[in-house]
Amino acid sequence: MDPHSTIAEFSLVKGGLLFETERRLRRGPRKRHDLVWRALGFSAIGWLPLLLFSLPSGGATVNSLFLELQIHAQLLIALPVLLAAEPYVDGRLCVAVRQFINSNLVAADGLQTFEEDARRAMRWRDSYLAEALLLILAYALTFITPADATRSWTLSGDGFSMAGWWNLAVSQPLFRFLALRWIWRGVVWSAFLLRVSRLPLTLVPTHPDMMGGLGFLPICQASFSPVVFSLAVVVAAYTSRVEHKGLSSNPVVYVIPLVVIAAVAVVLVFAPMGFFAPQLVQAKRRGDEGFSKVASNHSRQFEHKWFRRGPEPELLGAPEMSSLADIGTAFTLARRMRLLPFDMRALYAVVGAALAPLVMLLVADRQFISVLKFIHEGLR
Repeated sequence: MDPHSTIAEFSLVKGGLLFETERRLRRGPRKRHDLVWRALGFSAIGWLPLLLFSLPSGGATVNSLFLELQIHAQLLIALPVLLAAEPYVDGRLCVAVRQFINSNLVAADGLQTFEEDARRAMRWRDSYLAEALLLILAYALTFITPADATRSWTLSGDGFSMAGWWNLAVSQPLFRFLALRWIWRGVVWSAFLLRVSRLPLTLVPTHPDMMGGLGFLPICQASFSPVVFSLAVVVAAYTSRVEHKGLSSNPVVYVIPLVVIAAVAVVLVFAPMGFFAPQLVQAKRRGDEGFSKVASNHSRQFEHKWFRRGPEPELLGAPEMSSLADIGTAFTLARRMRLLPFDMRALYAVVGAALAPLVMLLVADRQFISVLKFIHEGLR
């Protein structure tokens, strides 16, 4: 058996109660467009019955439903994106796990523990109990939310309409379960990184990524951007609903919640990078000490040959010049080594995903110019 088979098969998506149920219901081999149909199918389960149950009540009820931007954002945008993001995020995480091995970042005496940590993460992924608790939490969050009398499409007489009951029993729990499942996956992945950060790692102070060879991790973390976008879409839609109810007429009401979401997303997505800071500090100290000694000896020998000996040696083609440049480059890289894996492109991806719904919302509500004017006045 391949000693690294667990690493090759690592996945945080291909497991759990919902995945196993779908796998057993699916007949025949997986096809190219299955992912699209799966996302559309779940979206239709959540949204289409709301429309069908509202039609018999007349045009006013249907109009009330179509004005419900938050519901459409949840079920027609965020929910499909949460499902469609699974293979992308899973692929990036799998590449990151293999990169630890392929780049020899894990010392030989830590390989077995590394595999055990990967198997533990997949056992957590497969936990039926965890998904059952997430489903219970999704229903709890749905039913503790007070009924909103302004949602006429959810009410009929003194109680809920059929559309209202479907929203409570299926649509909202479905979306919240999928969102909570992504949070659970993030917890499992973060726990895996925490355990890996405690292994003996062979970080290289002179690695060109200036992160000891961990430069792939921030890029990997940025793969969670679609999940951030999904949650930001819902927050933006909710903000729009609050504004339309007359609780605020200031266009900046659109901006502040999404800026907060962006800040929180950056903290949550990149916080696991801090687990590696102690080993990066140690590697940097080793690099500073080792390369200072090497650079000092090399510079002393260079000075003795070129400045303290007899006639000047031939400059053209002198190997000492190349070695001096090389040792200077290595020394600079070691000195510039970061104490935290960080990449600006990854940061832009997460922040952009969190703020992307803002542009769509402001354009839809014709507030884009107002916000630009507010920002311009604030900068003056």
